Amino acid sequence: MKNKENIEAGDEINSSCLKCKDVTNHTIIAMVDGKVAKVQCNVCGGRHNYRPKKTEKAGGPKKKTTRATPSGTNLAKGEAHFKKLVADREPSEALTYAMDGIFKKGDLVDHPTFGLGVVVATEMPNKIEVIFRQESKLLICGRLCK
Repeated sequence: MKNKENIEAGDEINSSCLKCKDVTNHTIIAMVDGKVAKVQCNVCGGRHNYRPKKTEKAGGPKKKTTRATPSGTNLAKGEAHFKKLVADREPSEALTYAMDGIFKKGDLVDHPTFGLGVVVATEMPNKIEVIFRQESKLLICGRLCK
């Protein structure tokens, strides 16, 4: 096998093939400025630009992107409103959120990601607005929301 610096047209190389949906063996059919430009898949025969196989970046898993958080005063107002809505209510009686669940205005909901929330509006035919501690969300629910 040739080293990376001495590859030329006619040599074989691994490339991502969109038809095969995998990294497969390809034959180099064109080079530009000493770099692989076009290849032909040895499995399906498709010709395309060279796509080197994607390698996992060093440094571990991808970082999650986060949305901008509201300013401190808006966040405090939102939390105060949330606390008012859940005052004198038992969190253990909250309905577990499910996309096919049926909810009505005023229901206490336990969402697996956002936590405890209160349904403040229903939007026909299948959406509810729920206020959580940090923010309000529009969620899908069963087709017959009340």
